Amino acid sequence: MKLVLVRPPFYSLFGVTTPKMKTYPLNLLYLATYVRNSEKHSVAIVDGECVSVPELIQPELRGEDPEIMMNRSIPRMIETLNNPEHALWNEMISLVLSHDPDVVGITCNSGAMDTVRLLSKKLKVEGLPVILGGSHPSVLPEQSLNYTGADFAITGEGEAALLELMYSLESGRNFHDIKSLAWRDGSSIKVNPRAELIHDIDMLPIPDRSLIDRNQYFGEVILTGRGCPFNCAYCASRNIWGKRARLRSVGSVIEELLILKKQATEYHPSALNDSVQREDRPGHWVVKVLDDTFTVIRKRTFELLDQIIQNGLNCFEYTGGVRADTLDETLALKMRQANFRRVTLGVESGSPRILEMIRKGETNEDVKRAFKVLKNAGIKTHAFFMIGLPDETPQDIELTKELILEIQPDHVEINMVTPYPGTDLFDRLINDNPENIDRWYRWFHQGMATHSERLGYDLDEAYTDFLSFAKNYHRDRTEHVIQQ
Repeated sequence: MKLVLVRPPFYSLFGVTTPKMKTYPLNLLYLATYVRNSEKHSVAIVDGECVSVPELIQPELRGEDPEIMMNRSIPRMIETLNNPEHALWNEMISLVLSHDPDVVGITCNSGAMDTVRLLSKKLKVEGLPVILGGSHPSVLPEQSLNYTGADFAITGEGEAALLELMYSLESGRNFHDIKSLAWRDGSSIKVNPRAELIHDIDMLPIPDRSLIDRNQYFGEVILTGRGCPFNCAYCASRNIWGKRARLRSVGSVIEELLILKKQATEYHPSALNDSVQREDRPGHWVVKVLDDTFTVIRKRTFELLDQIIQNGLNCFEYTGGVRADTLDETLALKMRQANFRRVTLGVESGSPRILEMIRKGETNEDVKRAFKVLKNAGIKTHAFFMIGLPDETPQDIELTKELILEIQPDHVEINMVTPYPGTDLFDRLINDNPENIDRWYRWFHQGMATHSERLGYDLDEAYTDFLSFAKNYHRDRTEHVIQQ
């Protein structure tokens, strides 16, 4: 059978289409490689973030921070979603059909559900079975099928269930025994029990990146582990990957990086020349680590960093997410030796009360220490903050601004709280039954508050003000660096 896997357009709805802003869909590459390696099926990938039509190009907003650009482009996004005959949707369907699929799989988070509904309906008109996967169907499989009209949903980790479903579709077997599957049985929907998570994720094949055109993206992406042992109230990751960190072996990660090095050298054979400055190297020499928390197991982190250095893989420039409370001077220096040039930290709030409420497990002192050791090690920082948490007050937001001015991140990103289904925040902030919710496009981080009425202030207005603060912060920081 021929399977086409689809990442629906989301950021491209706002005109964010430049390669610098995109990473390729590694989750789909894992699924595609796993299914294709069965030697029974073929797979293609269509990435909606790479589909651009003239109607969505916004030259007047080029150069803006993505958060500001998306916030300003909300009306155009809504207009596109309300027009099923928009050129974007026709182009998406045309690309899918060009691969002559027997079945189509779509990955979806909550903010993409309206897009997925639109695509699913168009694909059903073409007589194609539609499979959903991702964080939203994992938590709300019945609602997802009802909302989109899709035929199947895979909950949680998807590789084994997807392959088994492909075999069943080809052979005409029933679906009762496929774990982690939700499916239509006449007029009802059945939800089968979840399968156990893959214990040894080294058994998964290294993703075959030849399935996509990597020139449409900036940099490479790699996953060295699945799952996170922390219990933050806002995080939906555990709905797919579980609450335990399952880490790949160091040898497996090094093998994949060696493949990426070989490919990058073939793309740009002169880039390893000592005379070529690192900042002048093309994007293939940047590797983003997608783990929820790269530094979650200290001993293993050091082992991996040592192997990166010993194998000459610090030819890459690395970036990835870390927790403040896992960092100290020794680890920061080792990361710099391995050529981690930038890291992201989810600080979230400068209010100790809010940090405790969201079960972050970190303190302001952890954050201050982490930013100090990273700066001393020469590693740039990208700090994430949230606005709109339960019981948050304007005073809490001011504490966050004060913390930003004290720790001086190289880049500040302000996100509006998104209460994802399956998280404590959703239960606290959203009164509606998920089956009754329309306009899931509001479930994203750059505007359109879902829960202002549950707060003591207008969240959209406060978010706009915080964006202005961040813009001024970056301007002042840039001017200070120039003066130095």
